[in-house]
Amino acid sequence: MTGKREVYKGLALVPGLLFAALFFTACEKGVNPAAENRDLCLAEVTPISTIQGNHWESPLRDNYQLTSGVVTHVDPESGYFIEHGGNSQAPDASRALFVEAHDATGNIEPGQRVAVGGRVVERGSRRDTMTTLADVDRFTVCGSGLPLPLTRAALPLSSVQRESFEGMRLEFRQELHVSDVYSNYRGKLMLSARSALRVPTEDMPPGEVADSQARDNRALSINVYNAAFESSPIAAGSRIEKAAGVMGHDGREQWLLLSSHEWVAEKSPDPVTAAPSGSLRVVNANLLNYFNGDGRGGGFPNERGAETRRELERQEQRIRAAMGQIRPDLLAVQELENDGFAANSAAQSLVALLNDSGNGDYAVVRAPGDRLGSDVITVGLFYRKQALEAVGPSHTLDAAPFRGLSRQPLAQVFRDRASGKTFLIAANHLKSKGSCPESGPNTRQNDGQGCWNRARLESVQALAPWLEQLAREAGTQRILVFGDMNAYRMEDPVRAFRAAGYTELVESLSGLPQYSYRFFGQAGTLDYAFASPALAGIARQARIWHINSDWPQEMDLPEPWLRMSDHDPVIVDLDFGHNP
Repeated sequence: MTGKREVYKGLALVPGLLFAALFFTACEKGVNPAAENRDLCLAEVTPISTIQGNHWESPLRDNYQLTSGVVTHVDPESGYFIEHGGNSQAPDASRALFVEAHDATGNIEPGQRVAVGGRVVERGSRRDTMTTLADVDRFTVCGSGLPLPLTRAALPLSSVQRESFEGMRLEFRQELHVSDVYSNYRGKLMLSARSALRVPTEDMPPGEVADSQARDNRALSINVYNAAFESSPIAAGSRIEKAAGVMGHDGREQWLLLSSHEWVAEKSPDPVTAAPSGSLRVVNANLLNYFNGDGRGGGFPNERGAETRRELERQEQRIRAAMGQIRPDLLAVQELENDGFAANSAAQSLVALLNDSGNGDYAVVRAPGDRLGSDVITVGLFYRKQALEAVGPSHTLDAAPFRGLSRQPLAQVFRDRASGKTFLIAANHLKSKGSCPESGPNTRQNDGQGCWNRARLESVQALAPWLEQLAREAGTQRILVFGDMNAYRMEDPVRAFRAAGYTELVESLSGLPQYSYRFFGQAGTLDYAFASPALAGIARQARIWHINSDWPQEMDLPEPWLRMSDHDPVIVDLDFGHNP
């Protein structure tokens, strides 16, 4: 959905001007339009609730019907909703209906009672369709200035209940929370009846209970469209007292509360905390496809990431500002363009951004080869030369789970210049949950973990012994494993890290609950800092900085460092002077 034009995409199919079409149709039949209009207002009509019925589709589908109702909401490009008040003969049926009127609603206003005739159709897909009156050939306004029908509703709402409210004007008088702002710039938000709508497997083991909780989460939330949102950035977690609107549909598979009343939801940006004196700051950040074109100002659009030079400049401004706030001594990244390490590469462009952030002289860890793996994106390690010294060559793992599934990891031993002590760090990006296979062990198991779970688990099982071997060869027991694991906190890959003896530092030092990502309004953690026992003992603080997942994309935000990505960065401060 790219704006108001697409709110009912697929619903508005009547070409031309409605009123002109009606007038000429009447004249061709030799009918006096004024007399026809008077007759329509007095004619016997089919109640809207009868047209709707109490099932997923209208019992009168594909039949011509004449009906009447009060206009409650108008979309100038696609049509309008009508509703009749009071009780109906079918109490479980909606009392509202969408009327298609493509580009022809200039004289239709809320509060008018209209009589309209057309063919009953279902617009949308599968069960999630909108009962619609299409091919309208009879229309008149029978009254104006009438009160708009209003029905009280409350979340949670099942799919059956939403169907019974289809097209009706509703009011939710309950405390609601903004849970998703991904499409804020398109005028769309998600509201939830819970202050924190959680990914089930963030807090509970995978299985039937987690899968059931996902369904409950859907019942507790609703999408809201309001054109005013397009110019008003709103942060996830903001609270509102009530919401009202017409229970519409996006023409595909989602219910959409079409709201026109104003409401304010505010949330202040979360400032970053300074690193304790004498500590080393280590950060993990998913960059959301940092591609730099040809590295000389051209080469757009990229295969991923910025499609224009202006988009790249905007992305770089936010990365630079965020890094200027965090001031990392060591930075692990994901979703970096995999185009090597030459002067015009994305890796060297990121080095320049880090240097411009005002925190010192940075260098990039070069992979064992010209590229790291075969994917278009890769992981990376960047360090401040005043604070750290790279010891020996970098390492990567080309085991089976990292061939076309998880991205190949990058590991490097560093020496802390202040203390002289060494540690091993690895940057990782495990296989995502998208593009599910149709068969095999990586299909969706309906346990809440999504698809490719086996690939992620096998990646961790291959990674753990490899890192232990590298650490032994380097003469250190301090191992830090950073990355976007594409697994929530209670899922198998994260539990495999714990079984291998690792401590998740954010959980250990900042407590639970946590989150670094929002997916369809549900918050959970995908980004982690796992530490061996020897390294966990020197960690002073660890946190997830919520500058990305709570804030909308493609909008002017209150701070320049907000929404540099869709994942929140993980910040860990190490004190090598501490002897656990």
